[in-house]
This record gives sequence, C-alpha cells and structure tokens, in this order.
Amino acid sequence: MKIPCKPLRPEFEPVRPSKKGDAGSDARIMGFKKIINENGRKELIEIESDSYTLKPLERVGCPLGFATAIPEGYYFRVVPRSGLALWDGISILNTPGTIDAGYRNEWMAIVVNLSNKEVTLKKGERICQIILGKMHDYDFEEIEELPASDRGLGGFGSTGKN
Repeated sequence: MKIPCKPLRPEFEPVRPSKKGDAGSDARIMGFKKIINENGRKELIEIESDSYTLKPLERVGCPLGFATAIPEGYYFRVVPRSGLALWDGISILNTPGTIDAGYRNEWMAIVVNLSNKEVTLKKGERICQIILGKMHDYDFEEIEELPASDRGLGGFGSTGKN
C-alpha cells in the first residue's frame, strides 16, 4: 500500500521503519511549537530554533514536516519511541495520537518530559513512531444483560497482584 505523503518543510526526511519488518515508522522533529496562554487564550507559537530544552513535566508540539492522504478505511497511531521513554523519560501525550483519513494538515507529536531533569530535543531527531491501523465497521447494540465472564464486575487490579 502506498500512502500519499507531502513534505512541508525543506529539511523533511522520509518516514520509514528503522528495520525491515518493524511495525512502526520513525518520524523526526522538524520544528517546535510552544503553548502560549495569555488572558485565557491558548495558542501554539512556532519557535525558530534548532533545539528545545524541555523542563520536567513540560510539553511541546513537535511538527513532523509532512501531511498525508490516508486511504479511507485506515488511520495512523502516533506512539512514543521506547528508548526515549526508558532512558530520557520522554513520551507522547494523547498516546496513541490518532490521524484520521480525512486529515490533511501537518502532523505533529505532542512531546512531554516525564523525567525529573531537563531534556534537550533537536531538529532531525527521531521522536515518535507512526503505526498504520485498519478501521473496522461496527455499531453498538443495546441489550438488557451482558454475557457472564470470569472477571465479572471486577475493576482495575481485579485480575491479581503481581
């Protein structure tokens, strides 16, 4: 399957898996958008810099430099890279971020620093993975009773403590 991908920034590097057979394709930072909150009005402001230092618990938008035309019946998930999460405490908010077939604007990862130290992000670095998913046609059917299960009405943690 071919996904139409339009580069939007001159430094854009094609999105591709790191290794043959990988489920996700790596996307790179092509810019930084800081959240500004003035007088109760929030907006994203592009920062003209080759790097951005994220403070603990701070988040920043990282444009990925491309737009797509995803075929109907498919969508993409934007997910964290495991190495960044483990070693630096960097994650992607709204995980998985969902890119629908009709979306035509520039893709962006919402990056958060969950560590207790500052982390510097640089343009061109791999920041997230994107994973193609297939839609399923479904409807919810309203019924009076659900079929029984072993778990029953057990909530979080009800399957055991290990």
